[in-house]
Amino acid sequence: MTRPGTPETVTAMLDRIAAEDPGRTFLRFDGEVMGYAAFADRTRRMATVLREAGVRSGDRVAIMSGNRPEFLEAWFASTRLGAVEVPVNAALRGSFLAYQLADSRARVLVVESELLAHVMAVCDGLDALERILVVGADPTATLPGIARRYEQLRDVADPLAEDEPVAITDISVIGYTSGTTGPSKGVMLSHRAAWYAGDDARRYRGLTASDVFSTTLPLFHLNAQHLTTVAVLTAGASLALQPRFSAGSFWTELRECGATHVNLIGAMLNILAQKPPTDEERSDVPRVAFAGPLSPQAIAAGRERWNMRFLTGYGATESGIVTYHWAEGLPDGSFGTAIPEFEIALVDDDGDPVPVGAVGEIVTRPSRAGSTMSGYFGKPEKTAEAWLDLWFHSGDMARQDADGFYYFVDRKKDALRRRGENISSTELEAALTLHPAVVEAAVVAVPSELGEDDVKAVLRLGDGDTLVPEEFLAWCRSELPRYMVPRYLEVVDEFPRTPTQRIEKYRLRETGVNATTWDGERGGYGTESTT
Repeated sequence: MTRPGTPETVTAMLDRIAAEDPGRTFLRFDGEVMGYAAFADRTRRMATVLREAGVRSGDRVAIMSGNRPEFLEAWFASTRLGAVEVPVNAALRGSFLAYQLADSRARVLVVESELLAHVMAVCDGLDALERILVVGADPTATLPGIARRYEQLRDVADPLAEDEPVAITDISVIGYTSGTTGPSKGVMLSHRAAWYAGDDARRYRGLTASDVFSTTLPLFHLNAQHLTTVAVLTAGASLALQPRFSAGSFWTELRECGATHVNLIGAMLNILAQKPPTDEERSDVPRVAFAGPLSPQAIAAGRERWNMRFLTGYGATESGIVTYHWAEGLPDGSFGTAIPEFEIALVDDDGDPVPVGAVGEIVTRPSRAGSTMSGYFGKPEKTAEAWLDLWFHSGDMARQDADGFYYFVDRKKDALRRRGENISSTELEAALTLHPAVVEAAVVAVPSELGEDDVKAVLRLGDGDTLVPEEFLAWCRSELPRYMVPRYLEVVDEFPRTPTQRIEKYRLRETGVNATTWDGERGGYGTESTT
């Protein structure tokens, strides 16, 4: 029997609880309720399918799907075989999708049927990919040669008799985080790191076995995986998985599943706060939400309108969450102080600490083994660069007040964050220059009314070329993940440059949205929609 507080894999936790209390509810989805034992059985059947597809310990299994039970099944089944899960953002298209599948060298891909065409469009160059398992495929449709129907195979498979041996230090997942100076990097996290992330979330938010944890955040992000699903397993609680976020049905969904916990991002909070109050949004049961960034208005709405307490924090895929703090008593704009499991410092470009009140780069390190990333997959030089001086360098800038509270200031490098998604300006700029009229592109962040960033693309066209904004956005939608499609467009004859001919992005940021900027949303070509 595993001692309480000892790191375990997701399947070890699932099986232990299934043996102790088989009927305890693990998963609620679209009206279906599944107990721990029933779900464990489905993951064992899926593990048999993956093994027959050739998956062995250490192989990568990519999963590209929206929120649905099959995502969790494939993830857990991979763990049973000692394989490595690679969650793929369901919005990826074209070169972005091809890069992640090729870089991870995934042997098997589990993909939702609606997304299969995007995979097949880039499949020719994926030498490592041997099998595609299609979720929700039309039984009468003809599938490509390497594709098979997921449910058909799972439902007839025998449960895996015995899991492959898995060490807690083995790699559990490769999660791709947006690059700031080049292609996205695959962050390798061990089973131990995943457990620490989930157990920290459980302890700091007070999650118990009687709680129901609801999430609309996508399972291809580690918030929904480690800070939600793994947290649920460490507590023996229930997971209420929602297909997607909808402001119109959000409170109804929470009420119907009896949710006591939820995770949100800043844009979602602002959307909900802007909606007129309704009777349904306030619960008799106090709720806990982990969210950020938090405005005083959102905190007040949580307390007065929603009967909700907010926990906030700061972290990264590579480092884990290094601060947790209840919103009550937290100074406005602060993300709190370091929890005992981590150290935080602010440093200048030479790695020296900055004085209290001065702005420096956030660097972190753990006080326990194995709670941060094991490295970037296939990129040892990037790993060494990130862990300079034995601190993880986040690329984020912050300041600290005299009481020890930290305040986020800006991003050191040219990354953006939009609707909870990290965007590499380098990658997006390269993609925009594939348009036949665009010779050069620069992407900068513009503050969004919903919090975080909106995307502004500044373009230089070829001699004699013209660009119709509506047509360009239509092209962007066909070539880019939806969250990367620029909201703002501006065409310039020349970019401001340094003496070494680098584009001076700070000057582009200073001009922001001006008289020559075209706003896609005001023009009726909104890049995002929320129901």
